[in-house]
Amino acid sequence: MKALIISLLLLFVFKSHGQVLDSLLFQLKQIPNDTERVNRIYKAGFEKRNTQPELSYQYAKECEIEAKKTNSPKHLAKSYSLSGILYYKKGEYTKALHYHKMSLALNRSVGYEYGIAINQTNLGNIYNEVGYYALAESSYLKALKAYNAIGDNIQIIKCLNNLGVLKFSLKEYESALKQFEEALVIAEQLNNPELKALCNNNIGGVLTTQNKLDSALLYLEEGLKLLDITGNEKEMADSYINLANIYIKKANLADAQLNIALADSICHKYEYSEAKIELYQTYSSLYEAQQNYKEANYWLKKHYHLKDSLLQLDKEMPAIRLQDDDTVLLSKEIKPVFKNEWILVFLGVLLIGIPLLLMRHKR
Repeated sequence: MKALIISLLLLFVFKSHGQVLDSLLFQLKQIPNDTERVNRIYKAGFEKRNTQPELSYQYAKECEIEAKKTNSPKHLAKSYSLSGILYYKKGEYTKALHYHKMSLALNRSVGYEYGIAINQTNLGNIYNEVGYYALAESSYLKALKAYNAIGDNIQIIKCLNNLGVLKFSLKEYESALKQFEEALVIAEQLNNPELKALCNNNIGGVLTTQNKLDSALLYLEEGLKLLDITGNEKEMADSYINLANIYIKKANLADAQLNIALADSICHKYEYSEAKIELYQTYSSLYEAQQNYKEANYWLKKHYHLKDSLLQLDKEMPAIRLQDDDTVLLSKEIKPVFKNEWILVFLGVLLIGIPLLLMRHKR
């Protein structure tokens, strides 16, 4: 009977704002210091953003509630930032933009430079995702300026890589290479294997596009070795796919097939859908090189089917609504998605294009 009463009491205590609180969140809410409570809730929610997004959202809402009790713009900005990150990951870019802009305004009001830099990074990610490249570049450059001002070399490396990926998207390959190489110099100075892997992989991607295949192989293999050292098995799939595509270009189909198999194993282990899109196209490229057009067609259709399926998740989402200060730099409209485009691609080309996976850091 006593145990039943305790269970009922705990169930009652955990109920808050219409949701059952996670036990860790309940413990964090008991921290007596207001700002420390917000910091700890934010940290725990941020750590769950990729693995448990729904629970992370609950943390973000509780973080906002607790932050409003502190009368601290800096801590309220932190809670808004977490909500913005989660809406971004969900594909609700207008809501993400709204939260990051509110966070930015609060950080500016107290001159919190690091918070401002993080806000600009997150805004750059949103603009880049939907094709507003001028706005994305402007945000990344503002973030980079702030990171340089406070001497945060790790964030400088990440920001340079984001700029490089943006330049790569615009086919400005020399500019992209310059950003990645500059980032690698700093990563080498820090001897940070994770960031060195990021830079090496991205340099290899650009060199592959420029058809400098032997140099590309050196960078990609070094990046793969560093990912292995850090235990980042998931992103090793990206490297294996990039290596496979180089071997296809070099007509080394046995090594291409081996790298494809390794990537396939990781993609299925982690349900890594973004990499699977490129993996399927790489399969198609391999079979095209083997003149097995039936299999090439099969994998190309799988590539576009999965790509279409992921895009379908966002098809009901209205075009992002920009705020007034955004329109000054606006230079690119969001491109509409052409459904069943694989038919046009397969009928229009004999040699399937080689996909490349660049890495960029998203909060």
